[in-house]
This record gives sequence, structure tokens and C-alpha cells, in this order.
Amino acid sequence: MNKPSISKSTLLICFFCLFIHAQGQVTSFKQQGITIEALFDSLTHNTSIGIAYDVNAIPHDSVINADFQNKHALQIVQEVLVHQNIDIRYLDGQIIISKALETAEIKEKSIRLTGTVFDQASNSTLPLVNVTVTGKPLGSITNNEGQYEFKLPSDYAGEQLAFSFLGYHTSYFTVPDHDSLLNIRLEPTSIQLNEIEVTYKDPQKIIEQLQVHHVDNYMDEQCVLEGFFRESIKQDGIYVQVSEAIIQIIKPSYFNPSSLERVKFIKGRKKNDLQSMDFVDFKLEGGPFQFSRVDVARYQDFFSLENEIYKYIYDGIDVLDEEIVYKVKFRPYDDNGDLLYSGVLYIHADSYALVRSEFQLTNRALKSSGKTLIRKASRKIKVKPMKASYFIDYRKLQGKWILNRIKGEILVKINEKRHGVNSEFMATTELLISDCEINGKYKLKPSELYKSRFVLADQIKETDEQFWKNYNIIRPDESLEKVFKKN
Repeated sequence: MNKPSISKSTLLICFFCLFIHAQGQVTSFKQQGITIEALFDSLTHNTSIGIAYDVNAIPHDSVINADFQNKHALQIVQEVLVHQNIDIRYLDGQIIISKALETAEIKEKSIRLTGTVFDQASNSTLPLVNVTVTGKPLGSITNNEGQYEFKLPSDYAGEQLAFSFLGYHTSYFTVPDHDSLLNIRLEPTSIQLNEIEVTYKDPQKIIEQLQVHHVDNYMDEQCVLEGFFRESIKQDGIYVQVSEAIIQIIKPSYFNPSSLERVKFIKGRKKNDLQSMDFVDFKLEGGPFQFSRVDVARYQDFFSLENEIYKYIYDGIDVLDEEIVYKVKFRPYDDNGDLLYSGVLYIHADSYALVRSEFQLTNRALKSSGKTLIRKASRKIKVKPMKASYFIDYRKLQGKWILNRIKGEILVKINEKRHGVNSEFMATTELLISDCEINGKYKLKPSELYKSRFVLADQIKETDEQFWKNYNIIRPDESLEKVFKKN
């Protein structure tokens, strides 16, 4: 089988644009006995940030004592109105204050399952556990704290719910007919010698079989995927920016790699804390566009025996969904500074399907990746990439393996002497495929296409209280809950 020519940009899934904020967005203000309305007028005058509000939503004529030092206007507004039942949004340089929605959640015909997945032996929580309904296209996954939220159509009651994780026995439950809390404990797998002959396997032969059986393991028809997408940025371990969206991906046949994926933005929401990012503004370009085309199995990245780019090392076996998978490590023969990777391929022992991969830029590639991964608006900013790592896995549907989840993390150190910025920024991008439909006729209009130049945060305009409704998402970690809490 001839390996298609793949551009190295296939795996460059996160890009940065760095800008220096205008210092005028941060201000100090101290005055006794000032009305809220007068305070907001002063903030607008001092920072050029507009503040729009419904006079019936806030006590605008209330008198307060104001004492704020070196704070963003948004922070000041949030602190002043912290006890009010309102919504505060920051959009396009304007703060918008409105009444909180008080309408009850509209219950649609669905079943909502929530809970936490634990290791039965250690009682620790398990991240990245797959939550699926056997034989159905819907899927979800646990977050970094082992928590999940899974919304199913009501007619799925009675179906078989599966919790699966590498190295653990799969647990099965019957889908209840009502909203339920299901805390799950998975038992670690101990591989019995009489179940499989544990001997050394030639990694080259495993990779050869991976290529030979490629046609048997993946979809030869176009699929329409629905996915949850999240971009988040931490500064020194604290969340400072989060954007989330529901997207649609048109995934062509796995045997026609020259036909590329297309993406449609459906809806999104965002939160800019700005507490720490007063002077450095990150933008992640083309996130959904780039991530839709990160598909190691489809483009056969990392397993080109013909070009001899990577060396393979057999690393034993593990268990996924009660079945054996081979672990094959890879690293470049010649780590010459090009954008090359090292990592692990998890290959199903019976079907030779690639079911999971973890990989990262090599240390030498990382040193030369700055101009490719990062774009900056000022020469005075010093940027040093520290890590670029990725994760991708697949789940089974109708005897084929479909894309399940992708995660990318890029860690950079930023030094900007003028404003005293010396921080580590971690940008994390996640894609969870929650639904899959085989549909060869579905097409997107040119006006619907999400383009590479788009920045997700710029595409998101406004949200509502019942925003996600019955869409399946990766449940936020506790720290993300705080980012998205109502002010």
C-alpha cells in the first residue's frame, strides 16, 4: 500500500498570536461615596471600555466606597456587582450587564447520566475513560477529575452502557429510564499467561500488519461527526481564558486522504477572565480547522516503513475493552531539528487497528519549533516553547474504528520586561466526538465552512443560560466550573 504524502502541518494543531494589551485597560480608582453609575462612567473614561447595562438590572444609583488598584475594568465591575443576580459579559471591548435568566430549564426527552469513575484498588479517579452505548454512535468521556456527564435520547433506556479504559476491565450497566447518578469503579486488569502467549513481537511486523489491515478497520464512507471543542489557557496554573464550541466535521473516507475534512461551527461560548493576562493576549488560530485534520489513522502518520523516518520498539501489551493491544514506541532515526515526534502507538492485537496514540515533539524539534508554533506581535516578547504533546484515540462502531478524542497541550514560557511578565502559559485544545452518522451525500455550503484563519474566540458572540441543552460535552474540571460560574 502506498503511503500518501502528508504535509508536516497535519500535526501542527495549535498556533499562537501574541499581542501586548493597551495598558489603559488596567486602572486604579479610589473615591468615597460614589454612585455605581458614576463609577462606571469613570471607568469608561479612563479605559475606553464601554459599559452597557439595563438600569432595571442593577442598583445604579447606589452609593459605594471604591478602592481598586491596578485592576482590569471587568474585574472592577464584577467585584462591585458580586452580590447581584445578573449576567456580566465581556465582548469586543465592551462590558455588557443584563438580568439573569430566570426561566426554568426546558426538559427535553432525554436521560442525563452523571457521576465519577474510580480505580477500584486505589480509589483514585480515572481521567479519559470512554463512556459509550454498545453499538450506538453516541459517546462521552471523563474529565481530568474522572467526572462525566452523558445525555442520551429517552429511547436508549434499556441499552447497554459501557465504561472502558486502557488497562482496566470494562464495566457494563443498563441505561436507566430516568436521570441518574452512576459512580463507577473499574477493576485493573491482570493479564493471565494462559490467555495469551506473552513473547517478544517484532515491531516492524506489527507496523506492516497495521498497514495491511488498514482497509478493514476504518470507514470507507463519508461520516458526519458532531463534536465538542474546547480551547483553554492557563497562566502559571490558573485558567485565564476558555472558549467552547459545538462543531460538525465532515470526515471523508479513510482511503481517500487527498479529500480533506471540512468543519462547521454550530454554537459556542467563551470566558475571558483577564485577571492575569493584562498585557499578553493569546489567540489560538484555526483550532477546529486544524484539529479536524489531526487523524493519525487516516493519514497514517508515524508508520511509514518505506521512508524509514521512525524507528520502532516493541513495548509489551495492555488491555482495552477486554482485548489485547500491542504497544509500539517510535522515535525518529535522525532527530535533525525538523518537526518530528516520539511516542507510543497502541495497536489492536486481533484486527491490527490503531486504537490510540500518544506523541510529542522531540526535544530537538521543540527547540526549533518557535517560529512554526508561535506568532508574536512584538520583538520585545521572548517566547520559549517547553512542551508540545498530543493524544488521540478511537472507539468501535459497527465493526469499524471511529475518531473518539484528540487532545493537544503546548507549554511556553513568556518573558516581557516592560510590564514585568515572566510566566508559563499552557494552552490546551480538546475535541470529543459525541455522535457519528454515515452520510455520503451531506455537504457544507462555502459560507458555512470554518476557515484556517478563524480564531474560535472571535467566532463566539453570545450565549444563553441553557446553552448546551442536550449536547454531550467533556464535563468541566472544578477550576473550569469557577471560570464559567455566574457572577
